[in-house]
Amino acid sequence: MMKNRAYLAPVFILVLAILACNLQSSGAGTTAGAAATAVAQTVTALVQLPAPGNSATNTPVAATASPATDTSIPPTQAIPTNTPVAASTQVCDDAQFISETIPDGTIENPGAAFTKTWRLKNIGVCTWSPSYNVVFVNGNAMSAPSAVPLTGNVAPGQEVDVAVNMQAPTTPGNHTGSWTLRNASGVLFGLGATNGPFWIKISVAAATATPTATSSGPVLHIPHLPVIPVLFQPSSSQVVIQVSVPGSGAGHAVATCPSSSIVTGGGFAASPSLLVFTTLTSSNSWEADAQNLSASSQALNAYAECLSNTTGTTQQVFAQATAPGSGIGHVVARCPSGSVITGGGFASSSNLLVYSNSANGNGWEVDAQNTSASNQLVNAYAICLSGTSGTTQQLVNQVSVAGNGNGQSIKDCPASTYLTGGGYAGNQNLFVYNESASGSSWQVYAHNTSGSSQLLNSYAICLTLP
Repeated sequence: MMKNRAYLAPVFILVLAILACNLQSSGAGTTAGAAATAVAQTVTALVQLPAPGNSATNTPVAATASPATDTSIPPTQAIPTNTPVAASTQVCDDAQFISETIPDGTIENPGAAFTKTWRLKNIGVCTWSPSYNVVFVNGNAMSAPSAVPLTGNVAPGQEVDVAVNMQAPTTPGNHTGSWTLRNASGVLFGLGATNGPFWIKISVAAATATPTATSSGPVLHIPHLPVIPVLFQPSSSQVVIQVSVPGSGAGHAVATCPSSSIVTGGGFAASPSLLVFTTLTSSNSWEADAQNLSASSQALNAYAECLSNTTGTTQQVFAQATAPGSGIGHVVARCPSGSVITGGGFASSSNLLVYSNSANGNGWEVDAQNTSASNQLVNAYAICLSGTSGTTQQLVNQVSVAGNGNGQSIKDCPASTYLTGGGYAGNQNLFVYNESASGSSWQVYAHNTSGSSQLLNSYAICLTLP
């Protein structure tokens, strides 16, 4: 599958471009000098930001982008693929497994309630706070909540017991659920240099038949009936991979769906010091590319949303447009007839700030602010599902992000539907640094670089199968 992306600009040009960016606030003018100062003092300096709670409304953000061009521009550039960056020996958030209750292979009765506890050690250089959570990432959640907050601070070198209440499935057999840690900025991290998750592995015993009284009458011999196979129910899960991006450097992260599933969408998580300029599918994976705007190494997560137990297939369709110097680029990629949109992404240069990335009808649209004086290419990618007779809908949640503050917007998919991807929309004053799944919801974190409140939308793409 061909992908078209723009070359990375040199870091010193990126910094000058961001400092020169003339962001427009919603409802009030923002001078170029004030915007540059806001970006320089907030985006490039912040590493860990808490995600405050915000009350949400359901009023969509008014579109501010220019109309899409009718003539697509043939691809002329490609973003180089970077090899994963080796993890730093001194990272902010890192964990080491110490011990656990409920050892792997423990036999549980169907529907039995139990508490799984992992003892973990903080081997990073940052203190974990109650804003950190243990979160479910894939497999079987066993009726547990998708996120469980830590109960107190855990300083570097200290150990903590993290306990999650669970319930055994009713289906006999082996069941596994994978969990990891999430920091206050919404970035996931796991164990040691591999950043792998920790897990619960149990075996559910088959239910035993209740003895019944026997009759003294004649025994009837009933022939064996043919066995009717039970089809597995479709399910969606999220796979994550994390890399370390060196100071003032670029990073590339790729999360791959299991071979028995198909990628339907994806996202990223970073600190506000990372500018993510590419997020799209690659084969059966989801990748993210980012430029580090700070001098210290930063973690970059790529998330792949994977759909299992379905006969459908997905394909990625793209469209390309030009963002004029200091102007807005707007592009929409449309899914072909007979398919439905399940997610999407973008590819651009590090001179572009993507502030809208969401579904548009049966396609995917991207809006980007060009912070440089020269024309820049921007691509929109639509992930299209066919072969299932399923339908998708995009649901939105909106919050207000305070001036110079941080906001989080979350939208849930209804019961009996499957989360396949998601997106976000705001304006040029919002710097989005996290868009990813949280259970059956799509979450978006953003930092407001202006002094006035701004609206932030999170979008969840929800699949209904016949």
